[in-house]
Amino acid sequence: MRLTAPRHPALRSLAIAVSVVLAACGGGGGGSSESAAQRPNVEVTPGEVQLKPGDTAVFAAAITGAANTAVTWSVLEANGGAIDGSGNYTAPSETGTYHVVATSAADPTLQGAASVFVGNVTPTNVIPMDRRTLWSPGIPGGVPGRTAICATVTPAWASSRGLAAFGTDGSGDAQPAIQAAINECPEGQVVYLPAGTYRLNSYLQIMKGITLRGAGKTQTRLRAYLASTAVIYVWRSWPNWPAAVNVTADVAKGATTIPVSDASSFAVGDIVQIDQLDDPSYLFYGGVQYFKRPSYGPATTGPRSMGQTVEVTGKVGNVLTIRPQIHLGFDVAFTPQVFKAPVTVKYAGVEDLYVTGGQNNQIHMMDSAYCWLKGIESDGTVSSNPASDGTLGQGNGMRGAHVLVERSFRNEIRDSYFHHATRVVQGGGAYGISLSEHTSDTLVENNIVYYMNKPVTLRASGGGNVIAYNYIDDAWTSADRGMQETTLDLGHASFPYMELAEGNYSPQIATENVWGNSGWMTLFRNYASGKQARSDAFETYQLAAIAMEVRAMYMNVVGNVLGTAGPVGLNGTPMAYEVTSSPPGQRQPAVFRLGHGVGAGSGYDDIATYESPTAPGSTAAMMLRAGNWDYVRNQLDADPGEELPASLYRVAKPAFFGSNPWPWVDPAGSTKVAVLPAKARFDAGTP
Repeated sequence: MRLTAPRHPALRSLAIAVSVVLAACGGGGGGSSESAAQRPNVEVTPGEVQLKPGDTAVFAAAITGAANTAVTWSVLEANGGAIDGSGNYTAPSETGTYHVVATSAADPTLQGAASVFVGNVTPTNVIPMDRRTLWSPGIPGGVPGRTAICATVTPAWASSRGLAAFGTDGSGDAQPAIQAAINECPEGQVVYLPAGTYRLNSYLQIMKGITLRGAGKTQTRLRAYLASTAVIYVWRSWPNWPAAVNVTADVAKGATTIPVSDASSFAVGDIVQIDQLDDPSYLFYGGVQYFKRPSYGPATTGPRSMGQTVEVTGKVGNVLTIRPQIHLGFDVAFTPQVFKAPVTVKYAGVEDLYVTGGQNNQIHMMDSAYCWLKGIESDGTVSSNPASDGTLGQGNGMRGAHVLVERSFRNEIRDSYFHHATRVVQGGGAYGISLSEHTSDTLVENNIVYYMNKPVTLRASGGGNVIAYNYIDDAWTSADRGMQETTLDLGHASFPYMELAEGNYSPQIATENVWGNSGWMTLFRNYASGKQARSDAFETYQLAAIAMEVRAMYMNVVGNVLGTAGPVGLNGTPMAYEVTSSPPGQRQPAVFRLGHGVGAGSGYDDIATYESPTAPGSTAAMMLRAGNWDYVRNQLDADPGEELPASLYRVAKPAFFGSNPWPWVDPAGSTKVAVLPAKARFDAGTP
């Protein structure tokens, strides 16, 4: 089955956004008294095209109602590729959305435009372009490999500067010395912590583009003894917000320009947010006031659950050019606005160390861009047990989230291990990785996230994020050991959208309505079994591979391997393929559980009540399912109609796969599920 979503007003033709910019640059005027029906029109074909970097395409233009049909060709963006006089276009090397413009040779006020989506992956028609975006997440070129060390923090180094004494056996307080080294380090260099255990009596804060690096996550250990803070903050300070600036016209999906009422406060390189008041045609607020304005940012008249973080690349008059493209679209009827934090931390990283003891998150990244976590072990175990569900281990515990990322852009969280909490309880007390407050285009790749309430969760994230090739398992809550919690939660506060979950091992992938809805998510080449590591010992209900509640808008489930053959859960019940009603309801394990939660919201989850799956606008009716293999029926759900690409964001096999096959999930192949490196590390006891 293949469905194409009807275009929301915010998803109308990209030519609308282009025409605004052309008018701002001096085109599109002329003062003609002709009506729109009488006025000649320039039409460019094809109107939309997707290419790889460096690929070519041929455009044609037709002018209706004019004697002279000659046109001149141009590309709107300065870095958007090249086009010759015959319409032969060559895509640029950088991914993004660009616009080819045809201008009447006889009347320069007559123009038409086409949109060019340039991405690193093989174009696919299985998922229509209006249901997805171009994913190009993380730091361009990858995490910087810095070699210049500004300080090696040892007890002798601290003594030479008159700082407090400490030992690398966990004695003394190493925080003053480490923080001094961070503060003194020039941007682009490394503060190095040799092997040892470093006691921290207060938090560390990274406020500029330096790297804090250990000797390895089994060698360099940060043990925090804190009251109510995170262990490491990557942010400058709580901002004094400048006023937001109104957007003056619709900003369509795929646009790379934003017209504003006054661009004077913005400069090239600024990291800004665009948001709008909630559009009830697709957005369910859900009752949560956090993770969106007015909880933070400039004053506003109402909740702004949908937004995106972008970078300003230039401006012409009062039109901002941005990257990447707009992932969904903003409608002027809902008063979109643009604003920025006064300071953004760029190119800061934390690498190759162990951290424990956070009492309000372990690592908190806010107002950051091109920052990273790499080779981290974040340990929430406890050496003495303060809660019935705390797990004994070598750690000092963890409360909050292992990693909380807010209002950030193109960060990377990779090659790391996040596990356990002081107490496994819902309400934000035992989360793994949380992307929040319109964080956009961030890459979460090749991690292990284990034994949490919500291992990976999105709370009003901002589109373009990619969660890929992670091993995510053992989600639960001590409040109800029989319920299967969501392992990969694609919507825990409205309104995450246009995110990609690719290649993960995650027993349950879900969206929910407890605090609002989400939309336009793509699940591609994941393995979701519906059976967590703890399922058969504890879980009795809500067992599912894919669980999407009511109001899950335009979800794409393509090319996944799903379900488990045979009995699952404590009751040993075989899976059904799909549950969309009660009965059988929540106690029937299923490959797909769709449309429940009709009365959910404001913290309440109405799991027993289902919508009609055939009703217009239902979760089931809006879902695109194609090319998924399930172990219940041992078959594909629908022929995708073409060979699926290996990836929707990667151009080649990741190096961390080594000699293992990639893609590791192949629903059409003889081997459905091969080796995921992150799970192999976990299974080998070397996470």
